[in-house]
Amino acid sequence: IIGSNNKGAIYRAKAGSAKAAIWLDPAKTGMRTVLGVYADDASNTLYVCSASPYGQPRQAEFSALRTFDLKTGAAKASYPMIDPDKAVCNDIAIDKDGAAFITDTAGGRVMKLAKGAPALSVWFQDDRLEGIDGIAFGDRGLYVNTVGTSRLFRIEKRADGTAGALTELTPSLPLKGPDGLRALGGEKFLMAESTPTSGRVSEVTITGDKAELRVLTNDAPGVTAIARIGDRVWVNRAKFGYRKGPLQGQSPEPFVEYVIPYR
Repeated sequence: IIGSNNKGAIYRAKAGSAKAAIWLDPAKTGMRTVLGVYADDASNTLYVCSASPYGQPRQAEFSALRTFDLKTGAAKASYPMIDPDKAVCNDIAIDKDGAAFITDTAGGRVMKLAKGAPALSVWFQDDRLEGIDGIAFGDRGLYVNTVGTSRLFRIEKRADGTAGALTELTPSLPLKGPDGLRALGGEKFLMAESTPTSGRVSEVTITGDKAELRVLTNDAPGVTAIARIGDRVWVNRAKFGYRKGPLQGQSPEPFVEYVIPYR
């Protein structure tokens, strides 16, 4: 399941298919730009971060966490971001209680949608989280990265569900535009990093306040998202570098999802 940042569509590639086809049409959903998507089997819910069209001023009508039936694609609900004309809903993680946690890249915030809640609330905010992007739960808390400042953090999640201390982690390699972050269990994660000319997918192991990166691939500029299925890792290349800079004006086609082995 793949979100289109440019079209606002949700694509889906069925098992065994060589192509991904539009599954949720923006003409019906009303979305114009899609960032993170998260498929939660436990609740049969697809969580989607909807944002304003790329290159246009932020518009409240597009800034929301959207939910859809994971099997049928039927719309479930829309949860507007707080201060929606200033916020950017980017990515999603689900905790063991079924609550959704969302990164707000523009606001440096983590928002929460408690299970059964009618609206989002601000769970954590800190100036150090400027450009917050990837998000995933580990055994010791909620982990987030910042695409703009290339940092990695852990936010303590107290027993009562509230946020505690923010701790910056020291990576074994310099980070370069960290983006998608997905839990592998325990204190291990997959992380995608991207610049216009480089792209890296790593397994990240947290020990104390250090993050050890084991590079899985480092040859695909524009990597923004990853997902593990068994012994394979699906990798998404958004190719944002074609929008500006030395690649601007060149065609980014074709857009592909590709697989690397996970051992």
